[in-house]
Amino acid sequence: MKAVWIEGYGGPEVVRFGERPDPAPGPRDVLVAVKAASINPIDWKLREGMLRAAFALPMPYILGRDMSGVVTAAGTEVSGLKPGDEVFGMADTMRGGTHAEFVAFDHQLLGPKPRRVGHLEAAALALVTATAVAALEDTAGLATGERVLIHGGAGGVGAVAVQLAKHRGAWVAATCSAANRDFVASLGADRVIDYKREDFAALLSGLDLVFDTVGGEIHRRSMAVLKPGGRLVHIAAAPLPAEPPRPDITVARAMVRGQRALFERIAALIDDGTVRADIGAVLPLSEAGRGYEMSRAGQIRGKIVLKIADPHPSLPR
Repeated sequence: MKAVWIEGYGGPEVVRFGERPDPAPGPRDVLVAVKAASINPIDWKLREGMLRAAFALPMPYILGRDMSGVVTAAGTEVSGLKPGDEVFGMADTMRGGTHAEFVAFDHQLLGPKPRRVGHLEAAALALVTATAVAALEDTAGLATGERVLIHGGAGGVGAVAVQLAKHRGAWVAATCSAANRDFVASLGADRVIDYKREDFAALLSGLDLVFDTVGGEIHRRSMAVLKPGGRLVHIAAAPLPAEPPRPDITVARAMVRGQRALFERIAALIDDGTVRADIGAVLPLSEAGRGYEMSRAGQIRGKIVLKIADPHPSLPR
C-alpha cells in the first residue's frame, strides 16, 4: 500500500512516501480502506520528536491521527461493524497512523461516518471535534449561560469549540487574527478579539471558562480573566508556565480518548448541523509532507485534508 512515514525524528527531510506492507488486522480489528485523512499539528510535532518524552514512537512510523473510510474486513471478535460500513475515527498513536491507503483499527476506536457529509468533511472533523468535546463537555462541564473565552478561534479545534459552545448556550469570546474575524463571527462568537492588536486580558473579566489551545504566555495570562471558581482547560499546544495557577481556579488538561461512543456523539453533532467543517486545502497523499509544513507555518485557515481515495462525487476535489 501507499503510505507516508518516518524512520527517525526531524524536519521535512525525514518524511517518506512510497510502499509499505499492508496492515495485518487482529481478531478485534477492522481493516479500513482510507478515503480521506486530515493533517493536524500533532503530525509535525510527532515528526519532530516534540512529544518523545511522553512516548517514543515505534519506527518506522506512519503519520496521521484521524480518517474516514470503508471497512474491508473484520476480525472474529469485532461487533457492530462489518465490511462495507463507512466509518470515521482516530488511530491509536502507538500503533501507527492514518496517512496510508489501509489502516487496521481496534473496532472500538471507530464510529459510523456521519450521514450528512462525505469522507473529506468527516476526516476533517474527527480529531478536532473529539478534542473540543473532551475539553468543553467532558473536562469543563460547560453549562448553559456560562461565559467562555476560546483561544485560536479560527484553528481546527478552536473553530469547532466556538460552534459547540454556542450550541450549548454559552456566551463566547474568541481570539483570532484580523483576517479571520468575520469567519469566527460567522461561527457564532459573540465577541471576536484580534490577538495582534487587542489585549484579551484587558477586555475580558469574570469569565467562567477559558479554553486554551495555544499555551505559553497565553495560558498564564488567561488566569486573570477568570472569576473565582472559574476553569482553565487546555490541550498540549505549547509549553506551560512553571508557576502554580491561581488557588481559586481549576486548571485541567483535556484528554482525548477515541471510543465508539464518542464518535457516535460527534456524528450526531455533525448530522444535526451543530458543527461544520472548514476545509482550507485538499492534497493527494503524496503531498502530505508539504501539508505538514503548511500546518506548521499556519499558512492556511481551515483543515488540510489528504484525499487518499476518490470520495463522494458531490464533495470538492
